[in-house]
Amino acid sequence: MLITELTTDTCSEWDTYVENSAGGLPHHLSGWRNVLTRTHGYETRYLMAYAGGGVVGILPLFIVRSLLVGNAATTMPGGLCADSDEVAAALIARGQEIARQSGAMRFLLHDSRRCWPARLQSNSGHVHWVVDVRLSADALWQRLDGNIRRQVRIGRRQGLRVEIDRSGQLLAPFYDVLSRFTHQAGTPVFGRDFLENVVATFANGFNIAVVYQEQAAIAAYFQLQMGSTVYGAWGAALREHLALRPVYLAYWEIMNDAIENGYDFLDMGRSPAGSNASKFKGQWGGVCRPVYQQVANLGNGHTVGVTGRVESEGKFQLVRRLWPKLPLPVAQFLGPKLRRHVPFA
Repeated sequence: MLITELTTDTCSEWDTYVENSAGGLPHHLSGWRNVLTRTHGYETRYLMAYAGGGVVGILPLFIVRSLLVGNAATTMPGGLCADSDEVAAALIARGQEIARQSGAMRFLLHDSRRCWPARLQSNSGHVHWVVDVRLSADALWQRLDGNIRRQVRIGRRQGLRVEIDRSGQLLAPFYDVLSRFTHQAGTPVFGRDFLENVVATFANGFNIAVVYQEQAAIAAYFQLQMGSTVYGAWGAALREHLALRPVYLAYWEIMNDAIENGYDFLDMGRSPAGSNASKFKGQWGGVCRPVYQQVANLGNGHTVGVTGRVESEGKFQLVRRLWPKLPLPVAQFLGPKLRRHVPFA
């Protein structure tokens, strides 16, 4: 087995492997290397494993240098993608070697859909729900629980409408809703330039759904698209409008759009196990699957992923309590500076 690093000339090989692998996810695609570099200036070390004349695994690794959370070498959400445990072990070993050389305190497979057998601390505090949409919209509607259909009808009676766009024109209302929601929730928002880079890099790989009450955007969702699946990435609904049921209407229209555009599945995205968000997603008739964080302590680092630390450590909880008290423009200015340290937490 030969392990090399991604180059401009091998991007097509990388992406072909990801797109044809059973474990391939949008976040595994090579374009994220450019997004990370342009947005945050991260050092990226994208590893490719070759055997038998072809690619057999990839590990999209980047280095976060941070006084706030400590230096770390972490994968993109989705972890690595490999044909076998043997390939995964070789990629992990090389990734940890790079992490040590970079002065990282920990090595992390972030949001992996598999728990790879390796000498890593593993936990599964999150899940994702996958809904099969390989049927007509009418058939899907009849399959839904009666309460779901009732909630969608309430949204329609309130005069809400959903627009879905694949050109990037709805990026501004999406970001406005997301930044207001994260401010309410006490979570720093990433910069709009991050999303602009995502849209520019994956011009045919996303859609944005925005729920409007008259001319006001009150909920918005950003999906990635690859192969036969639509993947929920980021979403938000403003608390003061939840009684209008924008979330139910949005998810129904996202599913309907997936059917109309020939997709087979909707991956509704990561949620904490047992949370209200996960319970909500579970109502739509999907299958629940675990999401893993696998961490190696390389010195004085933590054996808990950044996501777990954000949810449990006192300093992060203090930020969450104080953040909603900041004026929204201040939060929008400071948020991206903090999110550089925890880009996908």
